[in-house]
Amino acid sequence: MGPAVTPSLDGDAAVDHGAPPAHGTGLARHRGPVRRAGRRIAVVAGALVIAAGAVAATTATPLVVDPTDPSGATMPTSDGSGWDRVFSEDFAGGSSRGGFEADYSDRFSVYHGFADTAGTGRYQASVLSAHDGLLDMRLRTTKGGTPLAGGIVPLVDGQWGGQTSGRYSVRMKSDEVDGYGVAMLLWSDENVWEHGEIDFPEGALGAPAYLNVHCLEDPAEKCVHYETSASLADWHTYTIEWTPSRMSFLVDDEVVGTTTENIPTSPMHLVVQAGSNEGLPPRSAAGSLLIDWMTIDVPAAGAEPQASLPSGAVPPARGSWTAGDEDPEAG
Repeated sequence: MGPAVTPSLDGDAAVDHGAPPAHGTGLARHRGPVRRAGRRIAVVAGALVIAAGAVAATTATPLVVDPTDPSGATMPTSDGSGWDRVFSEDFAGGSSRGGFEADYSDRFSVYHGFADTAGTGRYQASVLSAHDGLLDMRLRTTKGGTPLAGGIVPLVDGQWGGQTSGRYSVRMKSDEVDGYGVAMLLWSDENVWEHGEIDFPEGALGAPAYLNVHCLEDPAEKCVHYETSASLADWHTYTIEWTPSRMSFLVDDEVVGTTTENIPTSPMHLVVQAGSNEGLPPRSAAGSLLIDWMTIDVPAAGAEPQASLPSGAVPPARGSWTAGDEDPEAG
């Protein structure tokens, strides 16, 4: 865990919304020890199905193409069968640069004043603004040489986290900004890494989008590490479906992966954060992560919604099914 810094008013606000003290006192998201040799990045045998170009067998409301929308697709107005919509935001209200936190205080908790995951940057509310129906995280380096990062946590019923399953969708794109990256992730309400970490999408800004599922027994390792065909430079809708028995991951309503292992059981919350990668970005690097809209669904009362599978896909009993391969159990 990284060193604490002076608490900010933003940290106090996060605690008021139910965040654990670690978030309010400026601790980094996680800075646990990482082994430099022998680190495993693997697809868990028998746990992951990767589908290339498959049509998703999902009950979610399909994306509606709208050329007048900033990203070309409108925010779905309803949830899928078995899911209840508990949060949605399309940033139509707008805000001035530096004014986002005040203007959207009932909708988001904002990271401010502590180190980003790489440890080289600092989260600042000043990087956030809403304009033209978009949230703009404007990443850059200060005159003093500090990379600026942005992070937001959507508040469900005014509170931080509390979900033990859910369906999370964010429509985003980014500029190509050297030395900066983004992660949309599920993270422990108690700020405990061993509770799980699900990163989707994750990657360098403007580069391919990755899926990473950290191992519950040793979160410094990734039990799933997969490069999708989606580019963060283009508009895409990324969805995490989290149920007690399966997690599935979708790009534009198509399933790109699904797993039955390393599924978190502790309360989690969604975070979208963009900051420096390892090392210092070039001082001249600057650009934006743009978000058009985001939604959160939770299981409806008495319902047990199922995570999506690619049409016709059956998870293999052994091995892994990699994009482009035939099912090893078929035939």
